[in-house]
Amino acid sequence: MAVNRRARVGRETPASAARRSLVHGAAGSACSADRAVFVGDLIHSPVQVLHPSRNSCFCLDQEQATASRRRILERAAAERELVVPAHFGGAGALEVREEGSGFGLAGWAAYDEA
Repeated sequence: MAVNRRARVGRETPASAARRSLVHGAAGSACSADRAVFVGDLIHSPVQVLHPSRNSCFCLDQEQATASRRRILERAAAERELVVPAHFGGAGALEVREEGSGFGLAGWAAYDEA
């Protein structure tokens, strides 16, 4: 994966977002996004991107998990941030767009192995 070593790293402050890391400039040249959000345990399945209200058995506070997922996905769609999942197969990130009352997948940005 090609990484911008001069990228600034910040932190999401609300505890409900469990300090999701924001990394600027981590996306490869295959995508137009210049920011990414690492979602860690916020999203365990692609279904949760399409339907943020779908919780897994790991969502201890289901209302808060749904609200956190929706907030992060709304921001990712509005700010054109890549969503980097920890639990999906393959190496890459999602481009998310708002679609009706949920979200759609605008694309998959695979990491460059160089």
